[in-house]
Amino acid sequence: MSPFKQDALQAFRLIARHRSFTRAAAELGVSASALSQAMRQLEEALETRLLARTTRQVALTEAGEALLARLEPALDEIIAALEETRQSGGQPAGQLRLTLPHSAAQQLIYPVMAEFLGRHPSLRLELDVNNGLVDIVAQRFDAGIRLGESLQPGMQALQISQPLRFVVVASPDYLRRRGAPLQPQDLQGHACIGYRFASGPQYRWQFLQDGQALQLALDGPLVANDNQALLRAALDGVGLAYLSEPQIEPWRRQGRLATVLDDYLPPAESLYLYYPHRRLQPAKLAALIAFLREKAGLPPV
Repeated sequence: MSPFKQDALQAFRLIARHRSFTRAAAELGVSASALSQAMRQLEEALETRLLARTTRQVALTEAGEALLARLEPALDEIIAALEETRQSGGQPAGQLRLTLPHSAAQQLIYPVMAEFLGRHPSLRLELDVNNGLVDIVAQRFDAGIRLGESLQPGMQALQISQPLRFVVVASPDYLRRRGAPLQPQDLQGHACIGYRFASGPQYRWQFLQDGQALQLALDGPLVANDNQALLRAALDGVGLAYLSEPQIEPWRRQGRLATVLDDYLPPAESLYLYYPHRRLQPAKLAALIAFLREKAGLPPV
């Protein structure tokens, strides 16, 4: 039996995902013509047309949609089981696709990335640094990293960081010019540097006042979707920014940033790694979880 016949169902899934023979073939490392032949053989064996081909794209037929819906969970289990068997007693291997926000990438992954890959030389790590909310199942990620409040529903989740506190900061120069806000409502009269999600809304700053949660939509001279831009603007005296404490700590120690409204800040939150429920956890994902929890000083799971 040829490799294409053995892997025909996985190839069908990739074609359905990409809506393209060319892109699916590139991911598999085969020619588009060989993939097309494999699909014709699969359709002949099933006596059912699965794909509707046009000059621009490939679409699923009704039968193809039904097959894919039944096929994907089973394929995920098979692939995980084969990977677990292959890697038992050996190094985790293969591609590990991870989606995470900029702040988590900068504080959690980038500083230890080389060490993780050095420990697991057979792994290929692919990072999607994205502050938007991502459907990791639909977009075929192995896992995602988000704060606890932003986790995708129905996922298995494990803590991978110590609690992170978000603080309001400004440069000493800005505070000399404009004064320090004494309560959250005072921010309405200040230059507040905003963060906008990829999906469109601007982040509302979070506070606790008289035991009640308070969310403020604030205005200012700058809005960005990158925390590094917010940090740079705060350092340059543009205004107040709402950032995580680890991100601003080096600048606070140097006296270049100061925090305000500390008594009104909500409790710290931890970052979690989340992934679909599976009977078997892939060895590559288990390796990442163990590594990140070790670095965070958390006990093994």
